[in-house]
Amino acid sequence: MNCLHVFTIAATAGFFDGQYKYITEQGHQITVVSCQADMKDYCHRNNVKFIPLEVARRVDIKADLRTIWNLVGIIRKGKYDAVFGHTPKGAMVAMIAAWLARVPIRVYYRHGLIYTTAKGIKRMVFKTVERMTSLFATHIINVSPSLSKLAVQDRLNSDRKQTVIGAGTCGGIDSINRFNPDNVSSEDILNLKNSLKINPNDFVVGFCGRICADKGIRELIDGFLFFEKSHPEVASKLLLVGPMDTRQHLEEKHVEIINNNPNIINTGRISEHIERYYAAMDLFVFPSYREGFGMCVIEASAMKKPILVSRSHGCIDSIKEGVTGEYIDLTPESISDGISSMLSTERREKYGRDGRQFVEDNFERAKMWPLIVDFYERLQATKD
Repeated sequence: MNCLHVFTIAATAGFFDGQYKYITEQGHQITVVSCQADMKDYCHRNNVKFIPLEVARRVDIKADLRTIWNLVGIIRKGKYDAVFGHTPKGAMVAMIAAWLARVPIRVYYRHGLIYTTAKGIKRMVFKTVERMTSLFATHIINVSPSLSKLAVQDRLNSDRKQTVIGAGTCGGIDSINRFNPDNVSSEDILNLKNSLKINPNDFVVGFCGRICADKGIRELIDGFLFFEKSHPEVASKLLLVGPMDTRQHLEEKHVEIINNNPNIINTGRISEHIERYYAAMDLFVFPSYREGFGMCVIEASAMKKPILVSRSHGCIDSIKEGVTGEYIDLTPESISDGISSMLSTERREKYGRDGRQFVEDNFERAKMWPLIVDFYERLQATKD
C-alpha cells in the first residue's frame, strides 16, 4: 500500500524509527507528514518520504481548517491507499482530510487519551475531538488493551472498529541491542553514578518521563521523602530522568524540593544511552495518572529492574502483577510502602529476571513488527 502517516510533531515519529524501514522492506510505501523538522537522517534510515506541514497542537478552528485543506491536497496528489493519524490533533485533521479525499482506509493510531486528566470545558473539548476522530476513522489501533476498554466504556467508538496489535505498544522495543543489561558494563554504571553524585552503595529509586503532575511526580517526591524518614538507615537517592514539562508546570513547592534536596537528582532530557540510567537504578517507579502504554516501564523491565506502577490505563498493561512488579496507589503513603517492600535484594532480582522475560516474550520489536505488517496486509485485503 501507499501510506501516509500524519503527526503533530516530528518527535512522535521517533516511536516508529526502524519499524518503518521494516514495513517498506515488505513492499509498502510510507510518507510522513508533520511540522517542519530536520528529518533527513530519519527518512534515509527508514526509507520514507517527508512532507512538512504545520499542525497546531491546540484547537484553532481557522488553523485546523487550513491544515485539513492542505492535507486534502497532499492526499490527492500522492494518491494514498491509507492514511494513518497519530496523536489527538494530528489524527483529527488526518481523518477528516482523508474522509474528504475519499481514502478508503483511515487509521487512527490512538497513543493515549488526554481528556482523562482534564477538567471542565477542556475535558469536554478533548473528548469531543476523540469521538469526532473515531467517527471519521475506518480502523483504530489502540496501543494497550486498557485503552481499548476505556474507549468502549466512554463511548468513543464501537469495539468492532478497534484493535490492539500483539500485547500493545506501537511497535515494541529493542531488548536485544539497546535495552539489554548485558550490554552495559559495570564501568559505565559506575562512571554515570559518579557524574550524578550517587554513591556506589546508594539505593536508587528511578523514574523516567516528563517531570509533571500527570506523571505522578508530586506523589513520587512526597512518597520518597516518607520513605527516607521511615528508613533513615538506608542511603537512598531519587533519580528523575527526563525534562521539566513547560506546558504542565509542577507546583513551586515540588520544583524547590527537586532543586534543593541533594538526594533528588533530575537529569533533564537524555538524548542517548538512556539504558545506562535504567542500569543505575535499583527500582523503577512510575506513578502516572494516564498513559497510552507505559513504554518506560517495559524498558526498565528489559533492563531487569523491578517495577512499581500505578493502576492507571496504559500502565496496568506494562507489568504482570506479582511477577514483574507491583501496583501502587497514587498516594505518597502507597509509594513509600512500595519502595520499602523492594528493599529485599532477592525480591528485586526475581522481579527483574521475570520482567525481562515478560518483555522478550511480548514486546521485543523483532516479534512485534511482523504482527504490524500482518495488520497492513489485512488492511490491503479490505481495499482489494
